[in-house]
Formats: sequence, C-alpha cells, structure tokens
Amino acid sequence: MVLNVDLQCSKCYKKVKKLLCKFPEIQDQKYDEKANKVTIKVVSSSPEKIRDKLCCKGCGCIKSIEIPPPPPPPKPDPKPDPKPKDKPMKVSVDLQVQGFFLL
Repeated sequence: MVLNVDLQCSKCYKKVKKLLCKFPEIQDQKYDEKANKVTIKVVSSSPEKIRDKLCCKGCGCIKSIEIPPPPPPPKPDPKPDPKPKDKPMKVSVDLQVQGFFLL
C-alpha cells in the first residue's frame, strides 16, 4: 500500500509513524520524504480493512491511500526433458598375459 502523507510536516510524520507501529499486520515501512509517500506491506489481513482503519485513525494527516494490484505469481521454470539413458556399452578387453623372462 502507498500512503500519501505530508512528510515535511514534523507532526504529520510523527503521527503516521506512531500510527503504523500500532498495527501488527503492517511490515516493511519505507518513507520517501521527497515524494511524500510511505510504502507499507500488509500481511495476514485484507488491505481494505487496514486502509479503512488508517483513514479513521490518521485524521487529516493521510491524504490518500493506494492499494496496488498484487504482483503476478512467478512462472515456474520449464524443466528440461530428462535425457534418455544411454544403453550400457559392451567393452571387450583382451587380457593376455605375456611372460617376461629374466636373464
């Protein structure tokens, strides 16, 4: 979720930071002070419920809240076809012992 907040205002910054710490469902808070945006990650709850709670508790500090669509699931890598096993090769070795004579 992306929150549009006036992060240049110290009161708004403190209020939003304190508010986001109260929700255990919110993780990964990233503050972008230049763009006045706070990016958060919501786990184990629906983002719509958290959005509604943030709007109520945030009063006038939070200007807008955007919920981006979830990222598509990663495509599984195509597994290569298993190579057919080679037939065992028959190797014939001619083992002949040649006698050595010591003189």
